[in-house]
Amino acid sequence: MKIKSFAKINLTLDSLYKRNDGYHEIDSIMTKIDLFDTITLEKNSTNTLNLSTNYDDLPTDKSNLVYKTYNILKEYSNGDFGVDIYLDKKIPMAAGLAGGSSNAAYTMIGLNKLYNLGLSKEKLMELAISIGADVPFFFCEKSARARGIGEKLEEFDNNLNMHILLLNDGSKVSSKFVYDRLKDYGHIDNAKIIEYLENGDKKAIHHFENVMENVVYENFKNLKDLRDSLLENGATKALLSGSGASIFAIFDSKDKLDNAKKLYDLPLVCEVSI
Repeated sequence: MKIKSFAKINLTLDSLYKRNDGYHEIDSIMTKIDLFDTITLEKNSTNTLNLSTNYDDLPTDKSNLVYKTYNILKEYSNGDFGVDIYLDKKIPMAAGLAGGSSNAAYTMIGLNKLYNLGLSKEKLMELAISIGADVPFFFCEKSARARGIGEKLEEFDNNLNMHILLLNDGSKVSSKFVYDRLKDYGHIDNAKIIEYLENGDKKAIHHFENVMENVVYENFKNLKDLRDSLLENGATKALLSGSGASIFAIFDSKDKLDNAKKLYDLPLVCEVSI
């Protein structure tokens, strides 16, 4: 079985306050993009998980979220639950694109089908939150507003077409590094932005904001320079996704995007669709 494991970007990301459990209460608009890893799953007779990948920097031991996913779902099997999983990675690591969370979610979907576990989407989403805050989002079929630590999801129809260029210069930004330095804001009007998106209104773009940029750009000047360069080269908006290090730029025409795309020689430079 082969499954596409899609990345996501945050069109907005606000931090409201730090909770007693140490997490930050967030308010974010998330959407999947058509950059994806490919997960291949094949049953084996060992009753264990054998995980491999094309990505040299990706651990294939129990620190990988796919292992955690496997162990959770194994409890719902009849005891015969062996699988070989190969991750063909295209989504960069520590990039604000939730590649690891996506892999976990789509592995859950794949294992549920491969072994006919019969778990509902709602049950899988319930289990997913114990793996990571971003994991439940990947069970959504539409864009969504994410609150709580990311597990409280409200889907909506995004009717705004955008020309989006995604870039990653190879920098790795730890989410913990950013959250440990993050101030609380709570000023992004996501309800209004969603209204614009549902109506296909370009006003939405001007209101996109990520409060984590304040920490990231202060500590990673190369990323601030990349953001500024995109704006100087025709982007209407250039924004960090998640806690970084990827930046997506929105252009008001395909020609402007194509012209800008030629200027960057980075590990990841690609046009993406929502």
